[in-house]
Amino acid sequence: MKEFENIQKRMPYRESDDYVKQLIDHATDQAINKAAEARQPRAKTRSMRWMAAAAAVAAVMALAGIAYNSQPTAYDSDTLTAMADYNDDRGPIDDFLDNLSDEEAQLLAYYEIEEIPEIEN
Repeated sequence: MKEFENIQKRMPYRESDDYVKQLIDHATDQAINKAAEARQPRAKTRSMRWMAAAAAVAAVMALAGIAYNSQPTAYDSDTLTAMADYNDDRGPIDDFLDNLSDEEAQLLAYYEIEEIPEIEN
């Protein structure tokens, strides 16, 4: 126990005052140089941000123009009827589905084939 009480309370090593002053001066110079370097490229990043923002605005405008031009135009009822009559690639399934009532169409969603018949050769 006495050994513990005899421990001296001092630092294990000691720096000289000149070394500490030199270390502080060196750290200060580096901080000043890095701050100056950080300010120089900032002008580049600002211009790059403006260019990126301008490119984003141009892209949004281009997409808005495409979306606006792809909107269907308003047709009168005669034109719509003519367009519907022009559709010649209708098949028997299209005719069947057109003649279904709403209730029958809802039942189609629940229709199941319990067993698929096999075709024998």
